[in-house]
Amino acid sequence: MSRFHRMAWVTLGLGVLGGTGCAHHKARVAEQHVEEAEKCQLVRSVLQEPEPSRLVNELASDGREEPAPVVVYVRRPEQAMLERFFRGDEPVCGDTTFKVVQENVLDAVVVYLQEVQDGYAYDARRASPQELSMDGKPQGLVKRAGPAWVAGPGPI
Repeated sequence: MSRFHRMAWVTLGLGVLGGTGCAHHKARVAEQHVEEAEKCQLVRSVLQEPEPSRLVNELASDGREEPAPVVVYVRRPEQAMLERFFRGDEPVCGDTTFKVVQENVLDAVVVYLQEVQDGYAYDARRASPQELSMDGKPQGLVKRAGPAWVAGPGPI
């Protein structure tokens, strides 16, 4: 086989491998968008509950930014860890009353989620980044009901 043919085959092979990598990357990005949209749906459901909703309205009525900044964490007590719920730097989650942010703000509604069977226990409070907590009494529960999240029984 001539040198030209070998180079052509190598180039073709690298092109096929590169194309496969790009397709895999695009599929992963699309999967992340779906996952983030599902997370946003969960956060919207939590923020419609009485106490979190009151906190968002209170923050807005105090003349703060509108929409009210909301930061969401997952508590992992077994690892003594708080983890941000959204991956990206700027999650696209919110409406006219709230906006999920990742940066530390002086005053925000902080929502804590903790995985439980079939859903999440949550509690929300108004806090600054220096007041984050591993402790908290759950204010409620949201569970998956088909494609939607619904409130579970009262405080846990």
